[in-house]
Amino acid sequence: MQETLLLTSREKEILDLSMKGIGCKRIALHLGISTSTVKKHRSSLMDKAGASSMVELAGRMTGEKK
Repeated sequence: MQETLLLTSREKEILDLSMKGIGCKRIALHLGISTSTVKKHRSSLMDKAGASSMVELAGRMTGEKK
């Protein structure tokens, strides 16, 4: 991904855990937040990256091209 995304520290944490294949429930438990909060952060990440899914976001973050 060429452009730089301005991510909050929490979004960076959630992105990192998501890229490792960890699901929302486990991320929520690990970070001590609710599952709905994790989902909101993931949605924000996708909006910022212009991705329609976490799979697409992961592809963009690893430099894969469609």
